Amino acid sequence: MVSFLSIILVIASIVIIVAVTMQDPKTEGLGALSGTQTNVFGKSAHRSKNELLDKVAIAGGVLLFLASIIMIAIK
Repeated sequence: MVSFLSIILVIASIVIIVAVTMQDPKTEGLGALSGTQTNVFGKSAHRSKNELLDKVAIAGGVLLFLASIIMIAIK
């Protein structure tokens, strides 16, 4: 059971890392210094992808939290 939970912890960690790194930045960063403007239509087109990645990251975090609590309770 402990090895199964360890595998779940590793998978949840990888899912969180991948989901967070695939998200588009929420701020402009250094683009604001050069005066470039963002496209309103371009930002709205990526909203569904970012929302999906947000949900995946949250689900991975919940899974990581629950698996670690269960693992602590078993030991």
